[in-house]
Amino acid sequence: MRKYQKITLYCIAGLSLLVGLSWPVTSLLRLPSPTALLGLALELRPFSQSYVYFDSAPFVASANPQALQTSSPAESTSPSLFLSQQVAWRNGATLGLAQFLSQTHTDALLVIHRGQLVQELYPLGATRETVFPSYSVAKSILSDLTGIAVQEGKLSLSDPVRKYLPYLPEKFDVLKVNDLLNMHSGIHVDEKYDSVFSQIAYMYITTDLKRFVRGLGTTQFTPGEGFVYRSIDYLLLGMVLSVATGEPLTRYLQDKLWQPMGAQYPASWSVDSDAGAVEKSFCCINARAIDFARFGLLHLRRGQANGTAVLPESWMRRPEQVGVADADFAYGRGWWLPRRATNGQDYTAIGIHGQYVYIDPVSDTVIVKLSDHGAEQDEALTVAAFRSIVASLSAAKN
Repeated sequence: MRKYQKITLYCIAGLSLLVGLSWPVTSLLRLPSPTALLGLALELRPFSQSYVYFDSAPFVASANPQALQTSSPAESTSPSLFLSQQVAWRNGATLGLAQFLSQTHTDALLVIHRGQLVQELYPLGATRETVFPSYSVAKSILSDLTGIAVQEGKLSLSDPVRKYLPYLPEKFDVLKVNDLLNMHSGIHVDEKYDSVFSQIAYMYITTDLKRFVRGLGTTQFTPGEGFVYRSIDYLLLGMVLSVATGEPLTRYLQDKLWQPMGAQYPASWSVDSDAGAVEKSFCCINARAIDFARFGLLHLRRGQANGTAVLPESWMRRPEQVGVADADFAYGRGWWLPRRATNGQDYTAIGIHGQYVYIDPVSDTVIVKLSDHGAEQDEALTVAAFRSIVASLSAAKN
């Protein structure tokens, strides 16, 4: 018995030593704590709660939240009837909406149609109070912040990026702010989500984003001469915006967009660390679904909220196509543009794991869908399902 007790004690001592050594190692490598790394690696929390592993910078709600009109009982569609409708799905078939939400692991679905919040569903047990990460939906929000800064004269899209980030390698002398906005930088940081050793994975978890940026060097093409979707462009864009405005990106978001648009709840932006406090501006705004819906409504209302112009009118046109991602989507200024559009006007913010803020100006509809889906999330099929919802709502109202 004593023999086994000794073995157990040796194992505990060895494990304790390993854990103790892991803290300075992760610090040296500019990585989160071993506890956070273990949680991320083993997916101890769902994707929708992964933000808890990172430091964050908070920002506060509006003192005058934008009111969302709800349908009257006579006008509303009951959740059960709404969920029973069919949506377009794979191979030209249809799928029950409830099945669609289940198959795509949907945590929240909100629909605003003609100014009314007609549905607010939380199929997996979340509530209006639940905080969700935006993932790359943040890129669309950052695009709007850039439009505000341009209107204020804080920067020009033709400015050299090294004017604001002089520590970038000299080879990026020709890189312009507009190249970042439209993903024309050519900087080679792969968007490979299937490996914990990929550059994008390290960019997501590192505690020193400035150090990561200083190490950039590989390019695929000369800036401005091509298009490829790369999150690194929006990390740099956020850093540029912070320098150009002279304040933390989180505060600029709070003062220029979050509060003016009438957000009901406080939120936060994940940062690399409390010490560095560089926002992960390519992703990671943590907020309630209802406020993501208010952001979409701001676009439907041509940048107006509570009778005030929040976003520049010139910025509110459907983004122009600046690149083609695949057979289903083009890209424009932080937004995804469906290439098989029925009316040619809808566009959507998309984040990994199934985060959407879908906007259809023609039908006056915003759909917010927040999920715990996989990295490959049936984006084109999801947009087709959204269009089915829009068609059903429009038919019911006419």
